[in-house]
Amino acid sequence: MSKVLIAGGGHAGANTAFALRKDGFDGDITIISYEDYLPYHRPPLSKDFLKQSIGIEKLSFKPANFYEEQNISINLNTRIDAINLESNHVKATDVTFDFDYLVFATGASPRLLQMENADAANLFYLRQITDALSIQKAIGSAKDIVLIGGGYIGLEVASVMTELGLNVVILEAEDRILQRVTSPEVSNFYNDFHSKKGVEIICNARVTSLEAKNKIINTVNLESGKSISADIVLVGIGAIPNTQLADSIGLECDNGIKTDQYCRTSIPNILAVGDCTSSFNTLYNKEFRLESVPNALAQAKVASSSILGNELFNKEMPWFWSDQYDLKLQMAGLSSGYDECHIIGDTDSAEFIACYGKDGYLIAVDSVNQPRQFMLFKKALGNGFKLEMSLIKDKNFQPESIFSGSN
Repeated sequence: MSKVLIAGGGHAGANTAFALRKDGFDGDITIISYEDYLPYHRPPLSKDFLKQSIGIEKLSFKPANFYEEQNISINLNTRIDAINLESNHVKATDVTFDFDYLVFATGASPRLLQMENADAANLFYLRQITDALSIQKAIGSAKDIVLIGGGYIGLEVASVMTELGLNVVILEAEDRILQRVTSPEVSNFYNDFHSKKGVEIICNARVTSLEAKNKIINTVNLESGKSISADIVLVGIGAIPNTQLADSIGLECDNGIKTDQYCRTSIPNILAVGDCTSSFNTLYNKEFRLESVPNALAQAKVASSSILGNELFNKEMPWFWSDQYDLKLQMAGLSSGYDECHIIGDTDSAEFIACYGKDGYLIAVDSVNQPRQFMLFKKALGNGFKLEMSLIKDKNFQPESIFSGSN
């Protein structure tokens, strides 16, 4: 009977186990997770869970008895120390596991701030439940929070902290927030929306030092000479794929564990899924790394198929979402390299779609509070439709016409 060992209990790892059972795999499945909690939903950590609208029990994918009923062994608070490829076994905390297939689902870790006092007790990152719990505890006595990084994490936390009554300052090193992932039009919309909520956003901000007393930061200093009071500092400046174990056994890595469209690595019986991977996507005919729940779920299904000897491959349309205040941002496709951006709708009413074009054709969309139209564009992009930007820019264009054959 085959044994599948899954290194990591996040979205990708847990859902690989679920997919294997759903697909009829009757061998042993073991999940190794360094966390103390059963596999859980991570997106709410920067939203509803952070503001304590929901408790830990609402985060779990499945209750404990589900794993027992599905005969999925899950080992919490366990770290892998070494992997032996000759004997196909893994040495972990106080125990050794055998495997026929090993699945890396090791995720990613926050990019750390490198400067004096970055180890202060009131400087946080937000990646797992324990991080959110620590931030919740600090909020009680806090008045001012400084968020270093104007990406999704920073903006989502800003919306929560504003609702909780804290003074919020966002420090972004680039010319605008969300610069790496979206257009100036969308960046400006979110900048203005947050500003109207009372958030101070400082772009081109270079942090030069953190002043602290007894390892508690009280001031963040900028290259411009500006000093900002802080009771809490939260850093969200990106994530780095966890490839240390993969590197140790000679797996090919480049900004993640390299896999083909079947989630197979450079070693035949080892697969990789989720944020730790740089995976080949047949829809785009290229390899890239994605940090998103939809990508993790899609790769979990592909990995299960590969283990069972089937030929499901990764052709998932990259998509993502972010909730801030009452705004739902949904993104589909890869907008990198776009040469034009057309807005459908009205940014003033916070209901619009940014359409990204390249060489005359649509390559991606960002949607704000337009879920129905977003799904139409997402379906079209995922099915490989070549939508001309000239058609989309026509004042009479309606997204519903994509599949109706009329305009």
